[in-house]
This record gives sequence, structure tokens and C-alpha cells, in this order.
Amino acid sequence: MASIQNAVQVMVDKLVADMQGEHPLSAEEQALVSNAITKLTDNSKLEQAVVAVAESHINDARDALQQVVQTSGSSLTNATQVLEQTSGTLESKSTKLDLLDAMPSALNRLEQKQAEQSTQDIKPLFALKPIDTPSTSANNRRSTSAFAVYDSSGETFLVRPSFTANANTHQARLEYVKLHANGAAVTSLFTTFVYNNAFEQNPAAKIYSYGSSALIPLASKDNGNTEYEVVYSSQDSQTTAVANYGGIFTKSAGFSTMSKPKQNLDVMDQFGIRTSTDHSYTNTAVLYDNQKHCLIVVDEDTSLIIEKYRDGNVVTSTAIANAQELQAFVDSGDFTTVKFIYNQLGNPYGISDFNHSEAAMTGAGISYFGYFGTYNGVTKMGENKYSAHYRFTAEKKLEPINFFFHASTGHWKTQNGNGTHSPDAELKVALTTTTGELLGMYSHLSKAYHVGYDPGIIGGSITCINPYSNTGILNEQYTHNHYGLGRTCRAF
Repeated sequence: MASIQNAVQVMVDKLVADMQGEHPLSAEEQALVSNAITKLTDNSKLEQAVVAVAESHINDARDALQQVVQTSGSSLTNATQVLEQTSGTLESKSTKLDLLDAMPSALNRLEQKQAEQSTQDIKPLFALKPIDTPSTSANNRRSTSAFAVYDSSGETFLVRPSFTANANTHQARLEYVKLHANGAAVTSLFTTFVYNNAFEQNPAAKIYSYGSSALIPLASKDNGNTEYEVVYSSQDSQTTAVANYGGIFTKSAGFSTMSKPKQNLDVMDQFGIRTSTDHSYTNTAVLYDNQKHCLIVVDEDTSLIIEKYRDGNVVTSTAIANAQELQAFVDSGDFTTVKFIYNQLGNPYGISDFNHSEAAMTGAGISYFGYFGTYNGVTKMGENKYSAHYRFTAEKKLEPINFFFHASTGHWKTQNGNGTHSPDAELKVALTTTTGELLGMYSHLSKAYHVGYDPGIIGGSITCINPYSNTGILNEQYTHNHYGLGRTCRAF
């Protein structure tokens, strides 16, 4: 309590000074002051009181601080526990979030498995729209052969050969068409009639039957834009002689741009399919460049490589002396052999279940099997015997497709004393790449239209089927007394 004593001493010193001044205190005032000073001087009780009050506040403050510390400690403990729990939860969530990185590949695998499962299912075909004119006249029958390119867009580009020649009826029509991806329509790109007694350099109303053609994606030599173009393999005049084989030209560029391949200079492409340059009118196969999207021909006269685009030629400076040099050229690039289809091919070839002989599939009530493509080292594509099937991938690459088929049917019996029989017939088709990858499987069931008669020529009844869009063309060609049966179809 030194501060109280100091205050009293200061007050005493001031009183002494005042007593010695001009206005001293009265006797009564001096007595009161003396008494007060005595009481202040004897301040042990006051000191204890002040100390007690101070100590009380200190204790209260300490208690409050202890409560704060306890509360804070408890809160900190709770907060720590919450943070630990939250941290654990976040770690768990983070671990689950890490799984998102693997989700795309997992989804891709799932989609791939679903696609594989769908591919492995045999899908029935549903007819959608008639594309031929039905009639009791054989003039309305249409070929079941085809040169088909299945575009990754789902559209199909198709050559439908003539069934016969020397007429202006449906059966003599050579047609180049586009089948829409939904199967709802067919657009005719170009059509002409086929004659073996007439020749036009640039076919318009007529085309010489002794020749072949294709419908493929070709680039422009100027801007590189790719469009589907008709390509002809033609004689130079109205004669079938090998010496009068003219060569190859596109419809847009015309007969004057025709290039004659060097005879018998043949090589094998990456799919195991050989070119064919023997100059026969039924058998033409040339190289397609998948990078430049043009046909490649080694010129008969100059031995220079000619690049054939839809709107003209580019003559390169590359000379090819022999088959070895051409094979090396092919092996160093990305090439596909295009097998042209004969202008007049009513029915493609198949093998009879009954006697295992291969012949044109013209028989109703006959079961056939076989393939169009290249399998086990044997190629059956185009020419004057087989259909040819290709796909044009999303990567803009033209690739051959194997088209396997098996038709099962029975023979009919007309009404007599022993009854009658009207058989059903089914055709199953499997599309694969040349390496065996399954692209799709399809089936078509046909029933007899008349009691006691056949259900049509079933062997070639699936003319084409696009594995990208599952759309195609059905055509039994003939059932009792009726022709012109072609119609679009689709699998779901």
C-alpha cells in the first residue's frame, strides 16, 4: 500500500505549506485534518480491504480465464476431432474421385463389349421400301450381284450390274446408286442400258457389255475433296479382243483420259489381294491409294505411274521397270486392290450344298454357301462371277470386307395326289474384316408366295448390308411368276 502512504505524505506536506501561508486553517479544521491523517496513516484495515478486493477480482479473473481455457480446450479438442473426421472423409472421397480417371477407359470397354455383343447377334432384316417394279414379266428381273462400298456415314454406294443385254427394259439396266443410311430411299447416281452390239466411248444411253466398272471414293486432283465416282474398265472399240483393251477412266474425266495398265504387271496389296492387268474385259483389278484417294496405274507405254483422280490424271515421274519394283512401291505405302465387277452379271456364284459344285446361284429350292472376299489365300471378288464388298472407314481408308453366306431351303412340290409342299428358306450372312474381326451377322427368312412353289432364289437374296447402319437391299429375284422384288431393308 505504498501508494496510499505516499498520497498521505503529499497531503501533509501541502497542509504544512498552507499553514505557513497567508490563509492558515482554523483550529477546528486543523483538528479534522489531524484526525483524518491519523485514520489514513493507520491504514492496515483499508489495505487489507483493498487487497481483498483486488485478490477477489484476480480470483474471479483467474476462474474466468480457467473457464475460457477449459472451454477453448474443449472446443479445440472437438474441432480437432471434427477436422480429423473431415480429413478422413475427404481422403475417402478423394480416393473415390481418383476412380474418375479410370472411368473413360472403363466406359469405353463397356461400350466395346456392348458393341461386340450386338455384333454377335444374328439380326433379322426388315423390308422397308420397294426399289424395283414388280411384274409377271422377266423383263423386270434385276441382278442380285453387287459391287458395294459401305461408307462409315452409313450410306452405301452400289453398282447393280445388268441381268441381260440388248434391251431397254429393267433387266438390261446397269445402275449406280446410293442407299441412304436409314434405308428409306435409294438415289440413282447414274444408269444406262447394256448392249453387246453397241459401243459409246462415254456411256450415256448405252454401255458396251464387255467391260467392268466400280463406284469408289476419289479425290479431285486440284483440291483433294473426295466424292464417289464411277470408274470404267473399257475396250477401246466394239470388240472383245485383248489387243483392243483400252484401259481405265472415270466418268467425270471421260474416255480421253483413259490409262492402259502395263499388261500382267501384278502385285499384292496389304490384304493379300492381287491386282489383275491381263487386259481381259472380265477381269480388272487396280491399286487404290488410301492417302491420296486415287487409282494407281503403271502406264503401258511409258512405265510411269499415273494417279487417276475423278477429274483427271496426274502423270508422275516415278518409273516402274518390273513387278519387284512395283511391289516395293506398294509395300512402302497404303494401298488397296479394287476388284471391278462385270457389267453384265445376273447372279453371283455360290457352292451348292448338294453336290459342292460352284456355279451361278440361279436355282430356286437350292441351298448355297460361300463367300465374297479373300479367305485362306483365295480371293473371290468382282470379275464376272462374284460380288465385291468394301468399307470406307472413318479414317478414309478403303478396305475389303468378307461377305460369308449360307442359304438353307427345301424343294417345292405342286399339288397332286400326294399333296403339296411350300418350303421356307433362310439366308444367313456374316461380315468380317480380312483379319477375321466380326462386323455383323444378319438373316433373311423367305416364304413361298404361292402354294406349291418356291420362296425365291434365296442364295443371293441379301444383295448388300452396311455394317455401319445395318441397312441394305433384299432381292429374291424371282418367285413363281413374279419378278422385280428388290426392296431396301434394315436390321434393328
